[in-house]
Amino acid sequence: MISGALDGTVCIDISGHVAGPYAGSLLGDLGCEVIKVELPSGGDTHRGRNPQYQGYGPSFRALNRNKKSITLNLREKKAREILLKLLETADILIENFRPPTRKRLGLDYEELSKLNPKLIHCSISGYGQSGPYRDKPGFDTIGQALSGMLSLVTDFDDPKVAGFSITDHSSGIFAAHGIMAALLARQKTGRGQFVDISLLQVSLAFIESHVADYLNGGEAVSRDNFPRGRIYCLIASDQKPLVIHLSGHQDAWEGLLKAAGRTDLLEDARFATRKDRTERHWEIVKILQETFSKQPRDYWLKRLDANSIPNAPISTIQEVFDDPQIKHMGIPKQIHHPKMGTSNLVGSPINLSDTPPQFFRPALLLGENTEEILERLGYDNVAVKELRASGVI
Repeated sequence: MISGALDGTVCIDISGHVAGPYAGSLLGDLGCEVIKVELPSGGDTHRGRNPQYQGYGPSFRALNRNKKSITLNLREKKAREILLKLLETADILIENFRPPTRKRLGLDYEELSKLNPKLIHCSISGYGQSGPYRDKPGFDTIGQALSGMLSLVTDFDDPKVAGFSITDHSSGIFAAHGIMAALLARQKTGRGQFVDISLLQVSLAFIESHVADYLNGGEAVSRDNFPRGRIYCLIASDQKPLVIHLSGHQDAWEGLLKAAGRTDLLEDARFATRKDRTERHWEIVKILQETFSKQPRDYWLKRLDANSIPNAPISTIQEVFDDPQIKHMGIPKQIHHPKMGTSNLVGSPINLSDTPPQFFRPALLLGENTEEILERLGYDNVAVKELRASGVI
């Protein structure tokens, strides 16, 4: 019996920050043995994102669960030789170097595929492997901004970033998706392949259905026109916000008005059809806001539920984990490190009936498995001490 869908596969993860590590953790959740390679001095820069936790912050723990850790100073020739030994038998490589850096380290796919023809090499970059921006540094918010995604979640007269890394996390998901497709293809061809993921292209792909109208001669999507005729964000009398999302059916509109106690609007010719309601959306918002400001949020949520109208409180992070449905899902889940204690995490959203994702191991301390992995490669204690003394590991 296998312990996970990817049991028996090995991934070498030399990426840092968010997108690559998230992809690796998704594979690790499914049973892949993920070996995280970090620099001896400080490791993944995301370890230090919150100095309060001294290199083992909650965000790092979430992105690097289900991995082992080895330190290698890839500026040293001997460290690169160790990495190549790992890659000789690995199934997957994840990295997020800019193309010139990868070439300087001798990690181009053309060379690695000669070493291990079955290797699946996933490279996550800002802009892809070619083009005028190829060598520029890229980050999550840069991908959001350049793709137009950020324009859908901010105001141009007072621009602010979103409160979470949409592009990094979606790039991690697409990377894992591409890697698993390459694993399936390898079963048929016997060969690995190069998986090219860029933050820019992922950002565009993520909003594809939202820009499809514009690409086909229609209006460009915006924060103003996206909700028209169907989505209403309102504030109740206790100053707590909620959202209502209607389907396109007439009975949804009628149900909303019944819940709001405004069935008089059913006879209002201004709002008779969906087209009318789309064109007069902001008039409707004003009317509904006036109505919903007269009672607290819980009152309205119950009335909306009673009329089968999709709704939700706009929860703060503090409120989320008190929600009964989220508690029913067993979130947060706990994972324990023998030295660092217990971490509360969300975990994988994939629910498989036979090979469900699991917490196999917590995020590791920097280099926690270095000796174990080097021993597997044939290095004895004397050799390991020499490597450590010379700054290789």
